[in-house]
Amino acid sequence: MKNSILYHDGCDICALVGQEVVNLIGLANLDIIHIGLNPSKQIEAKNKGVKAFPALVLNNGNILHFNVEEHEGSVDCLF
Repeated sequence: MKNSILYHDGCDICALVGQEVVNLIGLANLDIIHIGLNPSKQIEAKNKGVKAFPALVLNNGNILHFNVEEHEGSVDCLF
């Protein structure tokens, strides 16, 4: 079972953050969810407390939002 989930929308910034997260915690410990390719996961992300993309949801429920000014990936813009 994976320990953390990285939600992203597939943009270049999300890809860069995703690669750094993989480098830090390893792919074996991570589920990567591209909400553009998995639209049903948008509601899942929002229900877990994700407010913007990219976001890392840890196995303890804490969420790390990556504050990237150039990125406008809020969850609400997807609905």
